[in-house]
Amino acid sequence: MGRRSLADPHCHTTASDGMVSPRELVEAAVSLGLQLIAISDHDTMAAADEVSERGGEAGLAVIKGQEVTTAWPAQTHVLAWFLERPIPPARSLAWTVDAVHDQGALVVIPHPFMPTFFASCQPAMLRRLIEDRAVDAIELLHTAPITAGRLRLLRAFYEEHEDRLGAAIGSSDSHFGLHDLGRAMTDFEGTSAEDFRRGVLEHTVRPLPGRRVSVPAWELIRQQRRSLIELPIRRLTGQLEQ
Repeated sequence: MGRRSLADPHCHTTASDGMVSPRELVEAAVSLGLQLIAISDHDTMAAADEVSERGGEAGLAVIKGQEVTTAWPAQTHVLAWFLERPIPPARSLAWTVDAVHDQGALVVIPHPFMPTFFASCQPAMLRRLIEDRAVDAIELLHTAPITAGRLRLLRAFYEEHEDRLGAAIGSSDSHFGLHDLGRAMTDFEGTSAEDFRRGVLEHTVRPLPGRRVSVPAWELIRQQRRSLIELPIRRLTGQLEQ
């Protein structure tokens, strides 16, 4: 068996609702000993090139991606890895999955089964999706709010439908760099982005719990303002760079 590495494949920057610049994100990942991250800002790839370039200079593998917001009212999130160009938001869940796969990119279901209607794919919705479409991975270990009962439901659902849900991964959904990066991770064989992709497709990656850290309350408040007020306004007014 070759070298195994640690990835945090769901990270955000100030290009969307994150609180760190591309430089700060890369510096945090390197300082924590991660070998790979995925840049996955909401509905934009504006920071992807800079994160990739800075990562390359620092010896950090970077996957270019996006967290896509699907149509109202649920506005379920879909994580896309290895994109060449942005995916338009505000389309149906099925359309979004197809659009990602049309690029040869990978579809990931992020933070599923949260006890909220917004953003998180719910059991019935996911069941309908995988009746005629498969996805490539699902965040079986994530840091979004979820009850113990919902977590048990998620694990049972994955065991029942693993062939349609792809690899089980872990990620921190980082918005704060050093404050929250590495709280949940994915272990994979190799060191490169292509090694990671192969591990996902072959189901050899493993979700791992990470470090226990807390985000300062004032930073949480600032980020929630960016996420719930500033980002939607930028999206609605066409100010969110693709």
